[in-house]
Amino acid sequence: MDGRYRILFGDIHNHNGHGYGVGSIERSIEVARTHLDFFAFTGHMQWHDMQPMEGGREQHWLKGFARLRETWPRVQGAIADANRDGEFNAFLGFEWHSSEYGDQCVIFPQDHRPLHEAPDVPALRRFCVAEDALMIPHHLAYPSGMRGVNWGVFCERCTPVVEIYSEHGNSEDDRGPLPMFSHSMGGRQTSNTARAALAEGLRFGFVASSDTHSGFPGAYGEGLMAALCTDQTRPAILEAIRARRTYALTGDRIEVDFSVDGAPMGSSIEAGREVEVSYRVRGRDELDVVEVIQDGAVVHRSFAPEATPPDALDAPIQLRFEWGWGPWGALALQRICDWRFDIVADGAEILRVFPCLQSGPYDEDRRHRFALRDPRQLSVTSYTSRREAYRENPNQSVVLEMQANSDAALTLRLEAPVAQESTSRIADLLRESHNMRTGPFPKESHQWHRIVPRSASSLEDRCRLAVPTDRRSHVYLRVRQKNGHMAWASPVFLNHR
Repeated sequence: MDGRYRILFGDIHNHNGHGYGVGSIERSIEVARTHLDFFAFTGHMQWHDMQPMEGGREQHWLKGFARLRETWPRVQGAIADANRDGEFNAFLGFEWHSSEYGDQCVIFPQDHRPLHEAPDVPALRRFCVAEDALMIPHHLAYPSGMRGVNWGVFCERCTPVVEIYSEHGNSEDDRGPLPMFSHSMGGRQTSNTARAALAEGLRFGFVASSDTHSGFPGAYGEGLMAALCTDQTRPAILEAIRARRTYALTGDRIEVDFSVDGAPMGSSIEAGREVEVSYRVRGRDELDVVEVIQDGAVVHRSFAPEATPPDALDAPIQLRFEWGWGPWGALALQRICDWRFDIVADGAEILRVFPCLQSGPYDEDRRHRFALRDPRQLSVTSYTSRREAYRENPNQSVVLEMQANSDAALTLRLEAPVAQESTSRIADLLRESHNMRTGPFPKESHQWHRIVPRSASSLEDRCRLAVPTDRRSHVYLRVRQKNGHMAWASPVFLNHR
């Protein structure tokens, strides 16, 4: 990573019961603080051109808008109180809907700011300029007139980035993975994708956020963003976003360093006939492919080796522990299962912990907790259920970055849902996973995944690209892991005068 910056992970588009989701603002803040560096709450505020719906269903939205207005002082106070520079940063915001213009998330740089109704995007933009606020469009690729983006009114002034992934799906391209299918607005429209707008010469960076309505910022798989920041403060985070030093993630906290002629992601540079692209990627799972994309075409690919090298334990390894599964709805046994366990390392040290927390089921009182007692013991409190599981995956997991020797072992001391103890040798986990059950079918299960060596999760490469002489150009990086999780680094723009 460029020594000037540190990577901070956040979610700047999410909802709860202060709107038409569920959960309190206090719960959202606690959840965000558990596993994120920063977040912005963006309560549902207005849909100025909403049409009457069958059976009066528009009341669902209208009541949500009213709830936000009624509780806005409480939201303002909670966000202001939550902000702690150097530890955790919270931003105030709201979401503005529009069938014609597409939805926009407004993020304030300051606390205790007002809600603002607007009849169109230009009016909303004038408010954001006056407030020095961000205005970020999301679920871009939905059809025009169905809350898809309206690129015709795009302006960089307070929109340095766009949200290309959320729980709705992937708006990078209309043929990419993770399509829109879980809502009623339809499939992806080619002309509304990020790729189409970049081809037209628009300039913006990439972010992702969850848009979860379960009061669970940073929900795994629903969208996450990373910002390359000089410090962990609100001004530093906003500066990174405005400079487009951001990248979008589906869930796994892939670390990305990407530059063109030494300029970091999001830069706009003057270039000659050729540029050098360089990147370094550290995934949380085995990497499938890292791609350099120039003007909509893949121009370079890199692959990590698949074989486990004999010296795999000389460098830090990554190991995922996953828990959940359990009875599905057809068995009429859906339940919330509480988990408590310790992971104790012998002959190994836990260097970093990456929680991967699903949003469901909604529960106002339950929390996920991770406590690294020392480099050899991690204590976890959690819960799982197939009820309300995003894309039907009920599981929770954690990725451990570890330094281990060949004689090392991990002991799992399970207290709930049952008392159970097991030991897994690192040497064995280099070859195969370790799968366990909490009882007879269809009880819950838990699993140590096979170890991911550094060589399989990391890539560093560079390539040279020709620069068109007759037009502007842009270059960005796309990363895909073998488990399907992805990252998109903001483009570097060449000769955009």
